[in-house]
Amino acid sequence: MLRAIARGEIVVRRSARRKKTIAVSKEVDTFVLSAPIRYSVESNIRALTDLFNRLAARDHSSAADLVELAAELSQRYFSGRLRPASIRWVTNQNLSRWASTTTSTGDIRISHRLQAVPRWVLETVIVHELAHLQIGPHTKEFHALADRHPRQAEAKLFLDGFSAGERFSRGA
Repeated sequence: MLRAIARGEIVVRRSARRKKTIAVSKEVDTFVLSAPIRYSVESNIRALTDLFNRLAARDHSSAADLVELAAELSQRYFSGRLRPASIRWVTNQNLSRWASTTTSTGDIRISHRLQAVPRWVLETVIVHELAHLQIGPHTKEFHALADRHPRQAEAKLFLDGFSAGERFSRGA
């Protein structure tokens, strides 16, 4: 694990405000360990290794996973006909945007914030963006296409709550 830290795959962020707890998250291709200033990574290497291994086991956030998932969802909901030219994680989406599609190029960008959500939520966002490859604006026809994922309404509620939690934690 220390080699992974040296390679930049794991970033340790120390905070004077954090007193006792640690947290692990994923930002694009980097794991982030948020820890109190006095927390010793070296002394806790075994527990941290277990923590990072558990996070990696449930991770669906690699670029290859995203491409594979888009292909799977295109096949499942659109008979394979809606395929993006590219799909990738980005860090520049604002708090009210989960993803975007450029219909003229077929490029889809997914907010890195979605790396923390359950797979079924990510699936609904990708299906929504795939639907934009056929219909750009949010018309009745568009929603009929995007709503092919059976948990679309449930995911909207999840993302509304997730977004509210993000705003709350940022003090907005």
